[in-house]
Amino acid sequence: MPDIEIPCVQCKEVFIFTEKEQDVFYQRNMMPPQRCSKCRSKKASASDDAPKKFEIVCDNCGKHDHVPFQPKVGRTVLCRECHNANKSRVRFA
Repeated sequence: MPDIEIPCVQCKEVFIFTEKEQDVFYQRNMMPPQRCSKCRSKKASASDDAPKKFEIVCDNCGKHDHVPFQPKVGRTVLCRECHNANKSRVRFA
């Protein structure tokens, strides 16, 4: 199967539906996408069942970030970078 060029129904830009993506869609018995990846992600984040994000200030570095859970008062909350650094530090300690 060669790569296919498909016009996005939302933004009208042409995107490439790669041979690898086609194989995945075929295996899952899915129809080819009608939207480019940018429009698909916008649509997914705009839906009502999309995970809610909460704005936080990292207790470690002070950076503003968003997390997919409601932070609890009195519990430390970390940005993505500090969380990943802490996770790798614990794993190799």
